[in-house]
Amino acid sequence: MQLEVLGSSGTAPRRGNPASGYLVRSGAATIWMDAGPGTYMALLELVDPEALDAVLLTHMHPDHSSDIFALSHTLAYIRHSSRSIPVIVPDGSIERMRGFIGGAEQHPLFEVLSFHEAQPGETFEFGGVTVAAQAAHHTVPAFAYRLASGGAALGYTGDTGPSDLVTAHFADVDLLLAEASLDDRREPFAFHMTARQAGAMAAAAGAKRLLLTHIPEMIDPALSIEDAAQEYSGALGLAVPGERYIIESAQEEDA
Repeated sequence: MQLEVLGSSGTAPRRGNPASGYLVRSGAATIWMDAGPGTYMALLELVDPEALDAVLLTHMHPDHSSDIFALSHTLAYIRHSSRSIPVIVPDGSIERMRGFIGGAEQHPLFEVLSFHEAQPGETFEFGGVTVAAQAAHHTVPAFAYRLASGGAALGYTGDTGPSDLVTAHFADVDLLLAEASLDDRREPFAFHMTARQAGAMAAAAGAKRLLLTHIPEMIDPALSIEDAAQEYSGALGLAVPGERYIIESAQEEDA
């Protein structure tokens, strides 16, 4: 399984780095995970949008979801696509989508994309990749996703504050992609994590590797690495736009 970073900028895109968005590929599966502004253009450099097997949105804040409209317009008005790509979303997301398009019950958005409001703990399979959604601790309904394929596991927090439930969801993942939105030197906020809290989550989960993401431009990422390293002693880095990360199980690495 491989993870390609489309964008990792926290809260808003910035020059050279779109907001949150990732491409996961494994065997026959091609999955877009979060669709923050700017990530659709990065996606087009890697895959044909009609080749997507699924889209996973952690929640409906614009910095994680707004480029879903770029995808739908391409499929509906440019490609005139006859298929409907599954989109996994938290509770209430469909109503939010309808609000954005003026409340329409019938719209091409819902023809080319098939939205499913998942329940915490629900699992899906796309091309041999098993996706498990768990409730994150955020200001709106949100998911943390665990993806598994060929014995390897990837965890993605989306936006969440510290959470025992999310930590347990990521037990023994080979790579944890964790938000680190906050600075430990400032007043905490319950619904996001600092880099140190992300490190603590990775350590408690037994993650083999930690990538920090969703770092806003006013935070020095070098300090975020230092903070996370106070809690986590494993392989540690930043989610860099344009980079590709191979996710293998410990057994695969030893083979």
